[in-house]
Amino acid sequence: MAPAATRRNRGAARSDPVWRRESAPGATSEEARSGAEVSPRRAQGLRSYERARARGAARLRAAPARVLRLGGADCSEHRLANGLRVLVARRPGDPIVSTVLCYRVGSHDEAEHEAGVSHFLEHMMFKGSPSYGKGAIDRETARLGGSNNAFTGHDHTAYWFELASDRWEAALAIEADRMRRLLLEPAEFDAEREVVLEELAMGEDDPWGVLMRRVEAVMFPRHAYGRPIIGYPNTLRGATPASMRAYHRAHYRPDNALLVIAGDVSVAGARRAAARHLGRLPVRAPAAPTRPRVPATALGAHARIRQSWPDSARRLCLAFPTCAVGTREDRALDLLTVVLGSGRLSRLQKRLVYDERLAVWVSVSNDTRATGGVMWILAEASAGIEPAALERAIAAELERLRREPIDAVELRRARALIRSAEAFECESISSLAQELAVEGIDHDWRECFDGGRRYDGISARELRAVAAARFDPERCVIGESLPARAEEARS
Repeated sequence: MAPAATRRNRGAARSDPVWRRESAPGATSEEARSGAEVSPRRAQGLRSYERARARGAARLRAAPARVLRLGGADCSEHRLANGLRVLVARRPGDPIVSTVLCYRVGSHDEAEHEAGVSHFLEHMMFKGSPSYGKGAIDRETARLGGSNNAFTGHDHTAYWFELASDRWEAALAIEADRMRRLLLEPAEFDAEREVVLEELAMGEDDPWGVLMRRVEAVMFPRHAYGRPIIGYPNTLRGATPASMRAYHRAHYRPDNALLVIAGDVSVAGARRAAARHLGRLPVRAPAAPTRPRVPATALGAHARIRQSWPDSARRLCLAFPTCAVGTREDRALDLLTVVLGSGRLSRLQKRLVYDERLAVWVSVSNDTRATGGVMWILAEASAGIEPAALERAIAAELERLRREPIDAVELRRARALIRSAEAFECESISSLAQELAVEGIDHDWRECFDGGRRYDGISARELRAVAAARFDPERCVIGESLPARAEEARS
């Protein structure tokens, strides 16, 4: 099967975040673990750390909040005095509230020797704090009739709860306790390390995950995006409770996080609850920046990778370096993703799968991140077809995009598909809350669920220019996976 789509991507391709459990919504087994996702943008500090400490960090700033109607919810953001951003998305109706606490920290923030610590820490956040011992968070969530989970990406880590609207504040009490007083007991630490190592080992059984990680390593040399979110065996074994505590203390700060409260709530009540539970958490000095200053898009060059796999499938992966998330070019790439790979009328689906029957399936994904991104094109060859034939057909369609403007019908279709995808995505209050949280940390939540209006001003001429710049064959990293016997015969 083709890898699943990310929340951000409007095409189809992969699941970047590493999820805590296989059963997480939207995640498949290895795809959900192996990683790649989804960016930054400056955690905004306090105007005065000393003033925040002196006043107990519980007051809300007095500046009026602008209310935007997004995804059927009235959305407004406030900031607590300790720097925590609180976004309330009020959507009356079903008596459900979803909370998401999203931190601006992910594998992008890790030094090379600590690769995987962000995801490992995500696991440990469920393993005990003074008020919630081992297993207590899940037991309390079940007792309240709710659900919880978490996920780690390149540029963020998020924790979410979904609870009934008369008991949702329990989530904030849990978040406050583990942000401030995470235990990291050595026995639990060692046991959970083995769980993560087993996840990593299971990922080595997924041919697509292995191939894409190898492609990323070539595309982003000496950059965190070239390392798997889950890390490596040696870096995971080298982690200690002390090193993780320092990482937690440096990054799990109120002024480095965004809390989303979405659903059947009052704005005033949600703000009071956030201040009551999280507003008195102490402000800590900011961590030293660890993210590379070199944009990821400046790294990498044309390369070809081959692997053999003990099955009969022939797989092809094309990866083009692109831009940072949230830019106008990012939105243009969303549209190009739809034109190329979304639905039976898309160019690659129509040609490769239906007309010429070169591929069993093909998928395209715009995977943008904090300092750069990847346009992924993945395909599995039909029986008897070599990856080289797929590659030639894909190259021809990309060259056509670079040389010829997209016609008006295709452009209208792409915009319509993005609008419908957004409409479906915000039907679930949890999906709405998670998208707002990730976009709020990575870029700007105000651009979520605007009915696709942010795409309306992008012209066919602009799309052609972006395609010409980004689909450069000299900057493409190509990965092939062949049946083991076929690869042996070739070599």
